[in-house]
Amino acid sequence: MAVRRMVAIVLPQLACELVKQRGPVSPSGKAPLAVILGGEEDRRAALAPQPEREPQAPAAVIDVVDDEARRYGVRPGQKVVEAAALVAHLAIHRVTFAEIDAALGRVAEVALGLGATAAIQLGEQGAPRAGAARASRAPERAASEARSPWGDGPYDTVWLDITGASHLVGGEEALLGELGERVAALGHRARLAIADGPRLAQALARFGAHADGGGGAEAPIAPPGKGAQAIGPLPVQALPVEREVASFLVRLGVLRVEDLARLPRAQVAARLGPRTADVMELLAGRDPVPLLPFEVPRLLEEEVLFDEPIESAESLLFVLRGMTSRIASRLAARGEACGRLNVAIAYDRSIARLRLGEREDDAAAALLEDDGRGPSLRFHVDMPVPLSDAGDLLRPLKARLERIELAAPAVGVHVIASRIARARRVQLDLSRDRSVDPDSLPALLAELSAEIGQERVGILEIADAHRPEARSRLVPASGEAAMTRASAAARARTAADRGAAEQAGGADAPALEPARLLAQPIPLGRVGRGAIVAVDRHLYAIERLSFVMRIDAVEWWTPTPASRDYARAWLVSGSPSGKAAPARLGELRPPRDGASASSCGEAWIYVDRATGEAFLQGWCE
Repeated sequence: MAVRRMVAIVLPQLACELVKQRGPVSPSGKAPLAVILGGEEDRRAALAPQPEREPQAPAAVIDVVDDEARRYGVRPGQKVVEAAALVAHLAIHRVTFAEIDAALGRVAEVALGLGATAAIQLGEQGAPRAGAARASRAPERAASEARSPWGDGPYDTVWLDITGASHLVGGEEALLGELGERVAALGHRARLAIADGPRLAQALARFGAHADGGGGAEAPIAPPGKGAQAIGPLPVQALPVEREVASFLVRLGVLRVEDLARLPRAQVAARLGPRTADVMELLAGRDPVPLLPFEVPRLLEEEVLFDEPIESAESLLFVLRGMTSRIASRLAARGEACGRLNVAIAYDRSIARLRLGEREDDAAAALLEDDGRGPSLRFHVDMPVPLSDAGDLLRPLKARLERIELAAPAVGVHVIASRIARARRVQLDLSRDRSVDPDSLPALLAELSAEIGQERVGILEIADAHRPEARSRLVPASGEAAMTRASAAARARTAADRGAAEQAGGADAPALEPARLLAQPIPLGRVGRGAIVAVDRHLYAIERLSFVMRIDAVEWWTPTPASRDYARAWLVSGSPSGKAAPARLGELRPPRDGASASSCGEAWIYVDRATGEAFLQGWCE
């Protein structure tokens, strides 16, 4: 039977990193940071108008601090007033338990690509983790109870079961390296360790002699069956005992786990309190605690709430860059891509009603509708082909955001990645030095769709029609199959046109149809050789006409059947001396507004056989 192997991913600065992902923690951007953990009620209060928000209570207790604040002497467990007395410019922010759980879920989702089961909490035999019950209590009591005997951060660990899977990536050391890179892509520093059980691996990750996020000593890996020897050099605080018990053991001179293991078990059990059974099992190297599997959500959601409202598009773009990066990491772990990004920018409620209340248009009325989350700006960006790269996902959002003017300060951003599909796999090409990026064109199409509108971006599809102007139409580039069909049809059409041109007058004969069609045909009246016509406020003479084709009673089932004669007309204008100045074939250009001197071009016209009136429909370039 294979020995169970577990990876513990400890994120010691998770709460601080979540705050920094929102934007600068202070106007200077370099202030030391302290975080207070709050419940679900604080999440709803974050969207309240700014004047209604209450400042951080002086009696509130700090739960997590960053390295800069720690150097100033700020420690978890201090009250806000005590920490502010030590550091006048200390930045204090609040992070909800829901945000912590969401961040741990993202890490678990990314880690699932390297193991069979990921978890953000242990089974019944593990350490209790009553997040929902704790969130419903008073904030001060919840914060005090959130501190765990396992260290400063209460919820900062993700476990991954890699039993029988490490050889797929080259061994356990290579797996830890790959896992560290994936977690770093989410914007987190991680401590990693491998042992026979989740609590043994967590103790090694928290208190092992290795640096954060790489560098220094390598991540500890306990050999199979050697868990007790691996945690022996760790301090007694690595065991799941209460702080008072750990402090008492230190005063007795029991500094390390191996010192405690050498004491008589009966005397040790009398001092360890209610966690005696768990500690004894760990001292023996046994850790049978099961994992509660993490359920991967179908839709990918990212939400960031701001402590201070922001009004600049640059700040929103900074936040969206981090959100799309995390979405891309989660998609890569799943092997999937997304086809739509739904964005909701929550406005400050009071300012939005003040500014939008003066407007009476439909857009303002839609924003003022109360849907439970307050007024917000909502839009979506569709991808012609599902994308998964962070840069490709950000480009259309950036193009859309640059054209948006915020109606009020933003207090949060919510992004949902929907239309999840399987990501395309590209076959390795060993015959070239550099392969073509298959997502370059879809990313460009997505950016153009966000910039000028989805209805204006697509691919030309060949239609079965008699009228030349109806033989192609723009269809959305909704997938690789559509592009393949359009490409095949275009190749077939090109071959057919080439064959027709060769039959008409050789391989060098001009195309039989126009290169550019006008949005609306321009009436020319009755035409003939030598006739004078007006186009774009300029007069032109028809030097010669060349009959091309005739259609008779096309679409006869409609109220307006078409009977037309199509022709190519050479239009020349007067030269500065008043004489006609025909041009050579290579100099033909369509007339432009404001053209001076002589200008000419080869036009595509048709004559309505019912009325005899001619229309300019396009240009043959």
